[in-house]
Amino acid sequence: MGERDAVGLAKAQAEHWTAWLAPISAESAVGQDPGYDDDFQSMREEVNKLSGADADRVVSLAEKLLKGACKDLRVLTYYLWARLQRDGESGLAESLNLLAAIIERYSADVLPARPNSRKVALEWLASVKVLDSLTLYPEVVKAEAERTVAALAWLDQVLQGWPAQQRPELGALYAALSARLAQAGGLDAVVPQFSASHDAANPQATQHAATPGVGPAPNTIRSGRDLLDNGRTLASYLREQPQGWLAAHRLMKSLRWDTVHQSPPHDASGRTRLAPPRGEYRAQLKRLYLQQSWNELLDQVERMFAEGVNHFWLDLQWFLYQALSRQPAPFEGWARIVKEDLGLLLERLPGLETLCWDDGSAFADETTREWIEQHVSTQGAAAWLPAPAASNPDDADILALESEALAQADRDGVEVALAWLDTRPDIHSGRQRWLLRLLMARVAEQYGKSELALHLL
Repeated sequence: MGERDAVGLAKAQAEHWTAWLAPISAESAVGQDPGYDDDFQSMREEVNKLSGADADRVVSLAEKLLKGACKDLRVLTYYLWARLQRDGESGLAESLNLLAAIIERYSADVLPARPNSRKVALEWLASVKVLDSLTLYPEVVKAEAERTVAALAWLDQVLQGWPAQQRPELGALYAALSARLAQAGGLDAVVPQFSASHDAANPQATQHAATPGVGPAPNTIRSGRDLLDNGRTLASYLREQPQGWLAAHRLMKSLRWDTVHQSPPHDASGRTRLAPPRGEYRAQLKRLYLQQSWNELLDQVERMFAEGVNHFWLDLQWFLYQALSRQPAPFEGWARIVKEDLGLLLERLPGLETLCWDDGSAFADETTREWIEQHVSTQGAAAWLPAPAASNPDDADILALESEALAQADRDGVEVALAWLDTRPDIHSGRQRWLLRLLMARVAEQYGKSELALHLL
């Protein structure tokens, strides 16, 4: 937050909590322990549900208890979870602000009475339950994130007044918020770099993030998240128009690529803090390529590109180019545009193709890197020269082996045919090896060896 006073900002935002901060009664400012209160028991049961918890009910019960029965940290943390579950980071920031305000007002008198119970109640904020709710809202809005930081700074300040052994350990919450911010590209990202998948896994999160067609009107854009949501809506409309695919594709690519002005932060080995694509995605793409299902491959690439931080997954661009270039006009012409767009991105962010996800897997595999080096890169004179004649077999040569392999499978069995393919000479480059594996998988699939085909992929 730069040189701004985070605690002062948080206190200024606490003014609307006046009714919540008022003492319960003249005799007991913090009220009575709610352990046997029916509303508290109902709230706890709702929070502990494995699925289908009613966040609105928890919020309502918490407000009733905090205003009329008790100033209790357990009620406050349940309220925070429900607001986060329902409203995303705006709910988290407001709840943390209320929590800090109540602790500052009532200090060591706040319930529960036992210091260790207070510590345990606050440490629930770093529990799996709360952190899982945080993952439902990966898209960071600068104003909301700043309010969260301010509230945490205030909370930390008031907790410093407690004995060291009674202070909660909230490291897991801080780490989750830090990782979420890094995934989103930092506070100053024009568009959140992490995009929600909008798969309706959580209806409240889906409503908050706005599914395509249900976003704010373009004239109400107030954040990068709103901009991205409106972009999805516009792209969805464009795809439905005749020859509208390219416009829709480049709109989303502009929002996700052209607003990135530097490569993701990484260590000396090129490893970033970005989470990799889902494990099943790569096999799904390879299977569609193997089946030559170009339209479906195109749809899946577009869907994956808009999810998470997959706009940095450069293998998607290779699959996209393959799907377009194998279809009639105008798609084959669009393939060239896709390749040129990637070249411009790599010119602005040199070395992006060498970076890795946080698990060590590459943004671009060997096949994609070879394609980039030979056909995409705009750097160096070699990119402008005709490719030299090669003695190695090209794509057509490798794929032409299919008919011979099928004949051998009919004659001697599929295992013999696969072994014959696996020992073909002059297979040197990563792309050639990858094409050979695809061909082997295609042969295996045609002879009912589906599991073997997936293993080969």
